[in-house]
Amino acid sequence: MFLIKFILRIIANGLGVFAAVYFLPQYISFTGSWIDYLIVGAILAIANMIARPILKIVSAPLIIITLGLFLVVINMIILFGVDYFVEQVNINGFMGYFWISIILAIINAIIVGAAKKKKTFTE
Repeated sequence: MFLIKFILRIIANGLGVFAAVYFLPQYISFTGSWIDYLIVGAILAIANMIARPILKIVSAPLIIITLGLFLVVINMIILFGVDYFVEQVNINGFMGYFWISIILAIINAIIVGAAKKKKTFTE
């Protein structure tokens, strides 16, 4: 189940980057093929798997004070790291990071959320 969920996250992140390039060309440019979208999706999935829990623990007081809105900033930090290390991705400005992180969160919620099993209660 973990591997399927991880593959879904890679696909969702790749589609999210594609959607961001399509809808927000003023904030993000991408030079690459569809395989590069999957590579960026894999890098985002790995970064979210490794760096996100660490950042959430370190910034827990800020997350509590802002009622969870600081999680958007954590997503923006992860996007900044991907932008820094991946040549194909170029994100412009603070608002670019903000809107792209929102698009990625929505697409991940739709794709990964749709694949979750429904819990049934048995007596």
